[in-house]
Amino acid sequence: MKQLKAAALSILLSSQRSSTTVDAFAFRLKVVNSLLSTSPSASDQTKKTADVAAAAPLLSQPSSYLNDVATTATAASSRKAAATAKQRNFQEFDYNSQWYPVSWAEDVPLNEPIRVTLFDVDYVLAKTTATKTSAANDDGEEEVKEEEEVFYAMLDSCPHKKVALSEGRITDCGTQDKRYFQCSYHGWTFDGESGECMEIPQTMIAKQSKGGNNANAPAATTTKKRREDATSVAVRVVQGMVWMQPSHTPLEALSAIQRGELLPPPTIPEMDLPGYKVTHVVRDFPIDWTVLMENIMDPDHGYFAHSSSGAAVGFDWYSADGVENTMHVDEDFNEGGWKIASSVNAVPKLIKYNQNFRNNEGKPTTKKKEDTTPPRVATTTYTAPSLIALGRRTNSTSPSPFVTAFWVSPTGTGKSRFMSAAVGKTPFSIPRWMVHINLNNFLDQDTFLLCGQHRAVLKREAEGYLQGEDTAADGTNHVRKSTYVYRSPSERLPVRIGQFFDATLARVPNRKEGVLAWYEKHTKNHKLLEPWPSREEVLNRYEQHTKICPDSMDLVERCDKVINSSKLVGMALIFMKVIGRSHEGLAQITAALSNPFVSGFTFGAVRQLFSQSTSIFGSLVHRFATALIQSKPFYSILALALLSHYVASRIKREFFFKFDDELHRKDIKYIAKNWVDL
Repeated sequence: MKQLKAAALSILLSSQRSSTTVDAFAFRLKVVNSLLSTSPSASDQTKKTADVAAAAPLLSQPSSYLNDVATTATAASSRKAAATAKQRNFQEFDYNSQWYPVSWAEDVPLNEPIRVTLFDVDYVLAKTTATKTSAANDDGEEEVKEEEEVFYAMLDSCPHKKVALSEGRITDCGTQDKRYFQCSYHGWTFDGESGECMEIPQTMIAKQSKGGNNANAPAATTTKKRREDATSVAVRVVQGMVWMQPSHTPLEALSAIQRGELLPPPTIPEMDLPGYKVTHVVRDFPIDWTVLMENIMDPDHGYFAHSSSGAAVGFDWYSADGVENTMHVDEDFNEGGWKIASSVNAVPKLIKYNQNFRNNEGKPTTKKKEDTTPPRVATTTYTAPSLIALGRRTNSTSPSPFVTAFWVSPTGTGKSRFMSAAVGKTPFSIPRWMVHINLNNFLDQDTFLLCGQHRAVLKREAEGYLQGEDTAADGTNHVRKSTYVYRSPSERLPVRIGQFFDATLARVPNRKEGVLAWYEKHTKNHKLLEPWPSREEVLNRYEQHTKICPDSMDLVERCDKVINSSKLVGMALIFMKVIGRSHEGLAQITAALSNPFVSGFTFGAVRQLFSQSTSIFGSLVHRFATALIQSKPFYSILALALLSHYVASRIKREFFFKFDDELHRKDIKYIAKNWVDL
């Protein structure tokens, strides 16, 4: 023991010779003192002696080594502290203080209420027009009245007997600035901005007898909500997207924004820049909104899941190789919100490896002349809880010439509304229906794959709630950490996204109740008994997209008209060709049209006039048919009718269920072209 104390004193004296070794001295002295502490028993003393022997190599190391150890320990401690701070910030994230996208403004019909859903709660949304008057200017110009679109939203429940207000209508009455919602069950009428009940028809007779001519006037505005008043919610339109704030009324949201307690909806900067064109897409999915978001921000899946898309290189830009092209992730916590962005060089990684090594059985190909131009940066930005933007940029902050933006609306447990916009600096706008066809084909390639992930995540989340994980000190339900296996260097972003969801989902409105209800319905004795859904159920484009997109529905109706018209024209041409193959056949048709029997149903002058008319008409038909079937235009018109029928049928098919098992098997064969089987 004396020798060890002498060693400790020697360490103390040598370490004091230089101020740069103070940390090493403190570290060594701590080790020795812990080993020389008084032991209560001989066995413990023996253990301490063994520990001293084991620590001898460490104590004999130079101060620089111990400085490195201390630096490493300090860095680890700093990382742990930073992680703790970030976890604490996750705890501050408030889903009730966020705006949520519900629909594109152009998809909301004018003066027709529709139903939208957030967190398993239904709301009624309506678009009306209000008269906006501009004041007269100094030059004496008169006031100008213009109409502008105004949106209102309320809980989709009439206070009277709880029927859906979305089944009602928008009235023609009201003020010049607003119109009213009317329930179609008993006619109760509500102000969309305040939710105030403006009229109950069944009470009007009694009011008329008591109040005279003023009985039909709207009720006086009151600040206190009455039982007969509906519940209005805040709604805003930003960059063509309708956003709702279900925890605030319109006046409450305005006040909260002014106080800085409620941030405005997030935006895509490029959508406001001159020269950029924007095309909108919408589709509902029976996939949990958290799983859909993770899929969008998964940088590795595009190389395989979308291998037949015809642009595989594009889906390798956002991945990392862990060597030359590493992924950088930055986070920003601001006033109860959270934003995370990843960036990586937008160059081929797996594609390059596949071309240089896999295709040549491990033998690298001849190197091409290297491009010295700095690569673009592929960025993925997630603004919680709903907005994702992907683009390639000169640097991480510069505008991108093309951005793909995604808004995922949390409609409820196990479902989601997917909305997207193609934002590009192009000289012309691409027709919306063409973007719909392309993106629906793209979405069908991997959405069915998400069913397994969706089921596993919801099951594990429910089990976490049952075990009380959400009631722990940090409130984290470790769903993804225990369910997924992360290995790719590209998964820095998905890992962090998973940590965010695990730490915050327990605070999502109605989430815990919805997940536990799903678990009770689909499991027994902790085993998942839910049957695997069919492809048509998961990928039914008509129910998920066409019915909720007016532009697509209009295109399908126009395709039906073309199909029916082309059928009629084709059948008429073929009939004329077959029946009128000879002059005698056409003569028979003409005679049939001018037969006195046809005019036998009339009398006197009317019969004679009709007979002459039919004779003239039959003669004209005879001449036209003869000229038509004996000329080349006959076959051109017939071919045009058949082509119109074919094209319209193919376009219409794109808006119904399409991606069946046969198409999937054909689709995945393209994987071998992108990643050679060895």
